[in-house]
Amino acid sequence: MHFISPNSLSRLFAVMAVTVFEMMGFFAVLDPLIKGFIQVALVIGPLSLVGVILLLRKIEKDHPERIRWK
Repeated sequence: MHFISPNSLSRLFAVMAVTVFEMMGFFAVLDPLIKGFIQVALVIGPLSLVGVILLLRKIEKDHPERIRWK
């Protein structure tokens, strides 16, 4: 049994990617250094969450006793 189905995971990733690219246009009035930091954080943050979810799914598949979803 998977905590997140593959279909919902791909939809989640697509929604996060669209949100990131839409949010980048709103920061045009900020200082370039601040704008760059926010853009990097908006890209790396969701990718990190997806990476952790995929890692947990792999561990759950290989060693189901190590992951306890509550």
